[in-house]
Amino acid sequence: MPTILGHAILQLLSRNTASGYDLKGRFHGSVGHGWHAYDTQIYRELRNLEKEGFVAGRMAPGRSGPQRRLYSITEKGLESLASWLTSPLDVTKMKDEFALRVWTADLFPDESINDYLDRARSQWSEALAHQKMSLQVLTEEFGKPTDSDDAVYGRQLAIQYSIAITEAKLAWVAEAQRLARRRAK
Repeated sequence: MPTILGHAILQLLSRNTASGYDLKGRFHGSVGHGWHAYDTQIYRELRNLEKEGFVAGRMAPGRSGPQRRLYSITEKGLESLASWLTSPLDVTKMKDEFALRVWTADLFPDESINDYLDRARSQWSEALAHQKMSLQVLTEEFGKPTDSDDAVYGRQLAIQYSIAITEAKLAWVAEAQRLARRRAK
């Protein structure tokens, strides 16, 4: 059974054959909205997916250099992807570094929790601006999610989800900062 990263790769390959290099670009771009992966993780996962029969690889001429390995999803990969897409989400295994750090607010030196919250607010504000711009670009090119084609509306919905989550985080940070300031007095 593929990992979550494996399924992220399978969903990309279900749309287009791609090299590891192509997939790296997608994880640093649009897929990065929902899942981050390091280059080494992507290549290791591709080898595992191929070994287990979820993808098939073949050598092909490079665009401007040496040969590259192109991967395509297999029937087994499509079946696994369909099963994963319709399976229940395990919300008990979510990782959130921010929540982990806030949990230990009492261990922050002096009042540096305020600085940490300021940095988080700044980062999320930048992320929100980027998310809104991404949604605007897709909407201008393809229309609103109700009107866009099947290949785009899921992306638009995912970006709307990210926007809602980021706005909720910013509202929470504002409240946490008020509380931290009161406690510091």
